[in-house]
Amino acid sequence: MPLDTSTIAEVAPDLQAEAFCQWSAENRIEGTTEQLREAVAAKLPHVVLPSGDVTISNTAEDLFKLIGPSHQVFLRGGAVVTLVQRDDGLLALDILRPAAARSLFEKHARLFAWRTGQKGELVLKPITCAHDMAEALLLSAEAANYLSRVQGLINCPVLREIDGDLVAAGPGYDEVTRLLITGGKLPPVIPLPEAITHLNALFTDFDFQTPGDLARAMASLISPALQMGGFLKSRVPADVAEADQSQSGKTYRQKINAAVYNEKVSLVTSRQGGVGSVDESLNQQLVAGRPFIQFDNFRGRFDSAHLEAFLTADGTFPCRVPHRGDVGVSPERFFILLSSNGVNTTQDFANRSNIIRIRKQPPGYQFHKYEEGDLLSHVRHWQPYYLGCVFAVIRAWHAQGRSRTTETRHDFRDWAEILDWIMQNLFQTVPVMDGHQQAQARVSNPALVWLRSVVLAVKESGELDCPQTATDLFGLCDGANITVPGLRPDADEDKGKKVIGTIMAKLFKETNPLEVDGFNVTREETYLNRDDANDGGGFKSKTYTVTKL
Repeated sequence: MPLDTSTIAEVAPDLQAEAFCQWSAENRIEGTTEQLREAVAAKLPHVVLPSGDVTISNTAEDLFKLIGPSHQVFLRGGAVVTLVQRDDGLLALDILRPAAARSLFEKHARLFAWRTGQKGELVLKPITCAHDMAEALLLSAEAANYLSRVQGLINCPVLREIDGDLVAAGPGYDEVTRLLITGGKLPPVIPLPEAITHLNALFTDFDFQTPGDLARAMASLISPALQMGGFLKSRVPADVAEADQSQSGKTYRQKINAAVYNEKVSLVTSRQGGVGSVDESLNQQLVAGRPFIQFDNFRGRFDSAHLEAFLTADGTFPCRVPHRGDVGVSPERFFILLSSNGVNTTQDFANRSNIIRIRKQPPGYQFHKYEEGDLLSHVRHWQPYYLGCVFAVIRAWHAQGRSRTTETRHDFRDWAEILDWIMQNLFQTVPVMDGHQQAQARVSNPALVWLRSVVLAVKESGELDCPQTATDLFGLCDGANITVPGLRPDADEDKGKKVIGTIMAKLFKETNPLEVDGFNVTREETYLNRDDANDGGGFKSKTYTVTKL
């Protein structure tokens, strides 16, 4: 047990030499007068490091009993973690290293160890904690017994249910959700009609491809509050923002979502393999604990079995940390965001996604202006108000008995049923999954991903409603740097048109026309005469016409 020196510590500076010597003798403490006076005057409990008959478990219990209530360090997935400040000003979690732990121990206790005294007897002497000893203490079972377990971070209050009532938890550690709320103000209570109006206004300047895309965008905005409050039993699917052109606002919308929760996105960049790969970068962000993780502007094939496993992981998900082994994180406390102008994913990732498609506004479009500047600045300034609007929606849904529909068109059934009810009944949108299965089928089919790129290139070239041959499409792809699936980069025109013809034959095998993101592609076959044929022979020519719906 820590030595009880609280009484003597109060008068330590004024102790007479005789009284001071008596105290140190009674506690079998030996050291210089200066060391002993500092030990007492610090007014900290005295903890004995492993020595004599004191074990690592004894010391760890004494230390973490003192440290735990301060909520300066926590337990996460078997590792002791602490808070560090990122460059963007937000706090993040980091594994507590032995060097930092030595300093932490000294802030909570004066450390002693049993040593042989001048007369050969065991006495306590002031000591600093060695690196190896600090590491052993961090790995002890007692750390798990006396430290609060943190499952995630959020920088705003959380609305959760206690005994049937909805209560907002402010900054600090929340025992109910095991979330560490690192900032934010409690939001005002907003009437539901006002909340719906102002949340809808956030998306006024976005040109969603279909009403279903708008419904899914609003569902993505509401989902974090439902998940953080413990209202969803299953996971929230990845928010996949897809646009027809760059600078359309796909990434911007995701930043707006994070800003409503007083958060900023944590970026995972596109790097292939080895140190700094996508999976390693994801692990770093998961350990850090900030909830919104964004894979920004990914192009081409997106294939991460690691991320797919994370999106459906039960319990804790292991994240490899260099020199520290695995750290387990709670997957449900994170929200994955991916943006692309034409991503090609696996079927598994598509099934775990919430695909939201937008189009770039036409040239000259006048975006709304706010006193604070752009929309993102406006949301950050009024963040507590917009969070209050989200809470108003959850309160209304909760008052209706936490209702849900029977939506079956998504693998994350719990999420789909609850958000579908909220969108249709509170926001008056179309069903949240309308058009989503077609989008899932396209992003996981390389041929359809390619056809979408071709359709957009036809639109940009001003050739809508104009029949195109396979040769024309090959030239279009060559000029727009569109990769044709299965075609080598150095292939000639003859090879190119044959590969394109084969792709089109498979795509149109069962359906004609094909609908691709707001366009119809129609395949027609005509018989053409050969100009150089003496016998008047000819051949069949296939053309493809893109028409805007």
